[in-house]
Amino acid sequence: MAAPGTAFSQGRFYGAPTVERRLPGVRLAHLAATQSAEHVHEHSHDDAHFVLATHGRYLTTAAGPETEGPVLVFNPPGVVHRDRFVEAGGYFLAVSFEAADWRTLAEAGRGAAIDALRLTGPAARRAALRLTRSLLARDAEPLSLQTLSLELAAETLSPTHDGNRRPPWLDRVETYLNDAFDQPIGVADLARAAGVHPVHLARGYRRWIGATPGDRLRARRLERAADLLMRGRAPIGEIALASGFCDQSHLNRQFVRAYGVTPGEFARLCGRRPDVASVQDAIAGAA
Repeated sequence: MAAPGTAFSQGRFYGAPTVERRLPGVRLAHLAATQSAEHVHEHSHDDAHFVLATHGRYLTTAAGPETEGPVLVFNPPGVVHRDRFVEAGGYFLAVSFEAADWRTLAEAGRGAAIDALRLTGPAARRAALRLTRSLLARDAEPLSLQTLSLELAAETLSPTHDGNRRPPWLDRVETYLNDAFDQPIGVADLARAAGVHPVHLARGYRRWIGATPGDRLRARRLERAADLLMRGRAPIGEIALASGFCDQSHLNRQFVRAYGVTPGEFARLCGRRPDVASVQDAIAGAA
């Protein structure tokens, strides 16, 4: 149990991770609460972080209206608070940005909240829930997790505006995704290609495209995999790698999710007999 006045390091909470991802600029975790309310003292964190309570009754000292529904809280670095579950057994999403990274985001966003906030707007809750779903999927694209984290961060930053016309940098991002889909891509790569800050990119892409760059990256990789399955006789494992997936199982899960059939089944529907045994395809489908 942490003592009163404890300052937690980045990613540390009154909870045990069930899933955790460390990405450039952000650390994500879904945690099981380990302490009931009476055992949680006033404390602070070295990082800036968001907490979304996904199960259990959550109490917060953050400013903001007390509404029903998901409790979503933002705590800047160093702010003392006593947020806790009434009883042990709660679960929560935690999105953590190192203090230096958060200052950079705040400067680019023309300012950020300096006090703990309870976020009740639909855009903030929607971003947090999308991020929770993607994290719990366990094989989400890192790019999707990064951009969803920045969408959530943007809810506490002063907005920048592109006006009512589609910004030209979107075309540069689309071209980059289309050409480099088979390579590892991070949000910093897209921001450099676009010539805008990563937060501005994440917020603007959602506004104009209605999805994350990671959604488009996954769709582009699936398009290439389907094309290769239709045109050639390469083993499905090789097609997975050539399409930007880490292995055949990863391709299989994403292919089934998108198209409702495994890559091997798709190949047979297209009149191609893939160079993988049916039993291997069945195993991949169960992975």
